Amino acid sequence: MKSWIMRGRSETLTPQSFELVDAAPPPPAAEGELRVRTDFISLDPYLSRFMKTWVGDTPMWSEGDVNGRTVATVTESRAEGFAAGDRVLVTARWQAENTVSAAQAQKIAPDIDPPSLVLGILGASGRTAWVGLHLADLKAGETLLVSAATGPVGSVAGQLAKRRGLRVIGIAGGADKCRYAVDRLGFDACLDHREPDLEGRLAMAAPAGVDVLFENIGQTGLDTGLSAINEKGRIMLCGLAQHYNDEAPMTLSHFRQLLYRQVRLQGFRTADYLDLYPAATAELLAGVKEGWLRYEEQVTDGLEHAASAYVAMLRGEGIGKRLIRLG
Repeated sequence: MKSWIMRGRSETLTPQSFELVDAAPPPPAAEGELRVRTDFISLDPYLSRFMKTWVGDTPMWSEGDVNGRTVATVTESRAEGFAAGDRVLVTARWQAENTVSAAQAQKIAPDIDPPSLVLGILGASGRTAWVGLHLADLKAGETLLVSAATGPVGSVAGQLAKRRGLRVIGIAGGADKCRYAVDRLGFDACLDHREPDLEGRLAMAAPAGVDVLFENIGQTGLDTGLSAINEKGRIMLCGLAQHYNDEAPMTLSHFRQLLYRQVRLQGFRTADYLDLYPAATAELLAGVKEGWLRYEEQVTDGLEHAASAYVAMLRGEGIGKRLIRLG
């Protein structure tokens, strides 16, 4: 069996930062454990911090073993409430099979199809968008600016904001992504950050200014949004994907606007708002089933392509949720 590990600790991730090595098969499930077969691996930007430092949210990182959120099928159960054939959401190593604690596994409802949706729009990505908008105290008629507009978080945030009566402007990298945001997701406008004079184009797209900035990229979105932010605007900061693979300091030309326009900047983690999960999940699931909440999954087949696909995702390539599919 093959498993991904980190070659060493480094400030910048490249495909050469990873190594696919031979690994012993996981042991049979003991009492309270599950043996699972990996179906999908989620390529999440936040993992880059763990990849570079070997310090993460599970003890497995201490040895440089790459692990993260996966959808898997139970092949052997020694735990009450789980049976062979169940689909589960679990954090596990990037390899074809794992033995995991049932206490850390979440059974996926059979009506969620495809089950990979729990790694994106019906999982952490969708909840991040929902919770961030809830905390922003949206008002119909306001203007929302969202960075990484076609990513798994930004695309949901924009669509939910439209449903709440806001004008939505996206920022994305490339003409294809901007067309997708407007034509497929229903945004009012989308600005290509690779083209010159982003601030000038935002001023034209939002002549009445920006009331809410949903930020999950970093300097590019923050500084641009601050150039047009309205009095008592709100900035919801849920990620810094632009900087996860770069240790250079952030610089903001319009930092003073935080004071001059009495702007609220709030960083948030969805794990601190577990009480909001039921309402978020209910609306997201309804949106998917009813067809008004659209999503995109970019799937790469084969465990051997995980490292190159992950680095490509950090560079901003692709639209929607990035996944590795096994089997």
